[in-house]
Amino acid sequence: MTDPGPRDGSLLSRTFIGRWLKRYREYAQLCVTPGFIPHTSRPVRLLARVILRIWLFLQVGRLRVIGAENLNAPGRLVFCPNHGSMFDFVAYLLMHHRTHYMGAYEEMSGIWGLKGIVMGAVGCFPVDRSNGKTVLGPATQLLVSGRNVLLFPEGHISASGEFLPFKKGAAYIANGAYDQLGGKERVGIVPVHIRYHRRDPATAAIDNYLKMGFKWRHGVTVTVCKPIWLHELSSRNPEEIMASVRAALMEQECASRAQAAGKR
Repeated sequence: MTDPGPRDGSLLSRTFIGRWLKRYREYAQLCVTPGFIPHTSRPVRLLARVILRIWLFLQVGRLRVIGAENLNAPGRLVFCPNHGSMFDFVAYLLMHHRTHYMGAYEEMSGIWGLKGIVMGAVGCFPVDRSNGKTVLGPATQLLVSGRNVLLFPEGHISASGEFLPFKKGAAYIANGAYDQLGGKERVGIVPVHIRYHRRDPATAAIDNYLKMGFKWRHGVTVTVCKPIWLHELSSRNPEEIMASVRAALMEQECASRAQAAGKR
């Protein structure tokens, strides 16, 4: 039975192009719907990595990575970077292809739905920051299925670089996966510290890379900390888990500031 198309009976809606446009619009809407996990594309991911690496080098400069071995720790991992700039897509460049990234649905909207589809293809999935519970279940299932998840526990960019309060979503996701796996698989949270060697607070949170220009171009260092394994914790209380994540990042932040002060 053929698809009759919309009730308006328009000629376009009955053509191949019309049906394709309908499916495109429906999928584009799903890609910005919190809780939906878009389809990923390995070729699109590889192309995105090339483009973003060139982009980062031009506007930020040299990328230095410390603790890269922790990126491939054996187990289900939730990566938690601090969030101090629009250039924090640097974390994406380090992740394994099986990692999915939580992003604000409003950041995935635009360009007639194409932005959400492309971001979804590289592994991003939408979250409503005012109602994060909608993604806890889907994100947990990603971990259970053997995928990793990356999210910014601060939720928003800190223009000053000072850490904002940490939300507990990463702990809920890790705990949920650990319980579903019966405690038989390693599940951990990996703190990731991003430090820009030169900051421009005035442009840190604006969604305009042209205005950011070369004000950040002095390099960036990313430190991947050792995983905080749930099976090694005396308590899996979400607040205590995220306090441990914050403490690990603060330790790196203090070390970075001390190092910067010593070079002056």
